[in-house]
Amino acid sequence: VTPGILKLLSYVGMVIAVIVGLATAFTADLLTGIGMTILGPVVVRMYAELMLVVFEIHNELKKLNDK
Repeated sequence: VTPGILKLLSYVGMVIAVIVGLATAFTADLLTGIGMTILGPVVVRMYAELMLVVFEIHNELKKLNDK
């Protein structure tokens, strides 16, 4: 259940990162906003994948402990 929720949250985070990046580009600094628009979803995806790896490690350790 948790990996599915994590994937959903990562998609929501990517959309939010793009919206914040575009808002920053139009209101404050164009270059910073473009950087946030491009790199924001990448960072969110990397974090989500790392969390999925942690859950997979946890599942494998539980399997080893049950043996």
